[in-house]
Amino acid sequence: MMDTNKAAEELKVIRELMERPVKYSTQSGLAGIIAGLATLGGLTFDIYNSLHAETLAQVVWQNMFVWLGVFLVALTAVLVMTRIREKKRGMPLWSNVKARILRTILPPFVAGVGLTFATLYMWYKTGNDLQGYLIPSIWMLFYGVACWQVGEFSVREIRILGVAFILAGLCTAMFFQARPYMSLGITFGGFHLIYGIIVWLRYGG
Repeated sequence: MMDTNKAAEELKVIRELMERPVKYSTQSGLAGIIAGLATLGGLTFDIYNSLHAETLAQVVWQNMFVWLGVFLVALTAVLVMTRIREKKRGMPLWSNVKARILRTILPPFVAGVGLTFATLYMWYKTGNDLQGYLIPSIWMLFYGVACWQVGEFSVREIRILGVAFILAGLCTAMFFQARPYMSLGITFGGFHLIYGIIVWLRYGG
């Protein structure tokens, strides 16, 4: 009985994976556009805070909350918009494919968040701006890895987005550390806008 149940579960997973090009064409282009705009808005607050904060501690804490807000806005947009598109196709709220996606993106997400806090701590402790300048590269690289991995289950555009973020993260770490605002604007702002528009045109809102 256990073998029968296991075989049935494996067949279900295989069927879901075979259906993934259809299922995850429910990726929302509008969510990508919202993420890009949220990034540009957060970048504006980041620059303002960095110029007007009186101490390094204020810069670190205020900008941390700014980017946390940007992340929550982008995440909410992805979850809500994708779910709306899934409901139109009669897809379930949860599935084995989604569980696998979560397990896939969780390691780079946790690693990226952990390294960000470690870098923030060293920046605050030493006052060395070089520590802070590494944060955009950390975000780009780990986000790019997560997008690449999700590309196994989703539309190919998200894998291309992952490659773009990885390359941009490496270039930023090597050549553009002194321009963190420009790097964030181009990648999390510009890349997401381009990605969102392309996905919108190819798969709908």
